[in-house]
Amino acid sequence: MNDSADTPNEQKSEMNQEDGGNLIPEGSPPEEEKSPLELLKAEYDELNEKYLRLAADFENFRKRSVRDVEQRITQSLGQFAKDMLEVADSLDRAIQAEGGSHEGLTQIQKLLVQVMKRQGIESYESVGEKFDPTRHEAIAMIPSPKEEGIICDQVCRGYCLKDKIIRPAQVVVSQGSVSEERH
Repeated sequence: MNDSADTPNEQKSEMNQEDGGNLIPEGSPPEEEKSPLELLKAEYDELNEKYLRLAADFENFRKRSVRDVEQRITQSLGQFAKDMLEVADSLDRAIQAEGGSHEGLTQIQKLLVQVMKRQGIESYESVGEKFDPTRHEAIAMIPSPKEEGIICDQVCRGYCLKDKIIRPAQVVVSQGSVSEERH
């Protein structure tokens, strides 16, 4: 052994060199450790687990992105539809004022209805139906020979975008007949 070694590590290193060609690297695992095949399998399992987690995270991100884009498209289309409803209402009023005799306005209205239908925007009729607060907005109630709660007149059409109501129909609802109320 050499007395010039200052630290214990240097002493061990010198001892290993003195043993001859039988060098044992410092920090080597004990001989009872896993075999190289077991180490590779453990590393493979760990990497595979990381890959599966990453793949699942990416798939969730992709689905969330698609859902967000679809939601933005639907919101934009809904806003556009609400703006177009003002045009449709004005066109309806113009046709009513003309008594339905103005062919040009009628053709424009048909075109507007087709364009809106292609985008999933459709009006719905309410006259004769039972009042439904999710689809209708009652602006008046009148005595009528019709049963109570039945819609007598529609003042403004209701519209839906696919299955979602974007504007409820403004309606006049029956209170029932006056003679029924006295009994």
